[in-house]
Amino acid sequence: MTGAKTKSVAATGTSMRILTAIAESEGGVPMAELVDRLDLAKSTVYKHLITLEEHGLVVNHETGYRLGLRCLEFGGTARQYDGVFDVTKPELDKLAEATGELTNLMFEEQGKGVYVYTARGDQAITLDSRLGRRVYLHTTALGKALLASLDDDHVDKIVDRHGLPARTDETITTRSGLFEELAQIRTEGFAYNEEERLGGVGCVGTPLDTGDRRNAAISIMTPISRLRPDDTRHEYTEMLNQTANVIEVTLAHGQ
Repeated sequence: MTGAKTKSVAATGTSMRILTAIAESEGGVPMAELVDRLDLAKSTVYKHLITLEEHGLVVNHETGYRLGLRCLEFGGTARQYDGVFDVTKPELDKLAEATGELTNLMFEEQGKGVYVYTARGDQAITLDSRLGRRVYLHTTALGKALLASLDDDHVDKIVDRHGLPARTDETITTRSGLFEELAQIRTEGFAYNEEERLGGVGCVGTPLDTGDRRNAAISIMTPISRLRPDDTRHEYTEMLNQTANVIEVTLAHGQ
């Protein structure tokens, strides 16, 4: 029927629920735990796991089911479609070396932020910003930079869909507070995160102008104690701005 909404496939949705539950586990998930966590029949979970395992999407380890390396193959392909990753990666490597910090590239997809690359300097902190991790946009400097690059109607739709859940006591949890900060980011060109997703962690981020390729942002992540001095904050914003400029020029004229 013309104009009718296509119905999703329930079995595929179940497979995605299982894959998501496995991805959220650090060391593997036994089948019995998946059955309890997802409230599904044991036979259903078993059939989906066997199928996913046959296709390399999960592996059965001694500690339970883990994601298979086929997922890495898919993710590696997905982040390289439009050249943004290829251009940004070497520049973030240079920025990490110059600052000694952790530098990141995030894409916005379906209203959440997805970490697609991180580079480590010699003083970089170890965090949970592993590749593919999805986070609420309002909880990170990268995410707020991405939101600031969107129009208000688009931001409203994202908030309607995902809400503004708190991750720490510092997280923005009101729509008015979020829009007030986004206005400031649009004026200054930079977003800051001061312990809004993880205690003790600070970050400065800026959106990338990628033309019509995708919504992307880059950041420098550091212990909050290193970000708070004004001279360090100024230095990092300047270096981030220079890196963004190189990336944007290359995307506009070299890709």
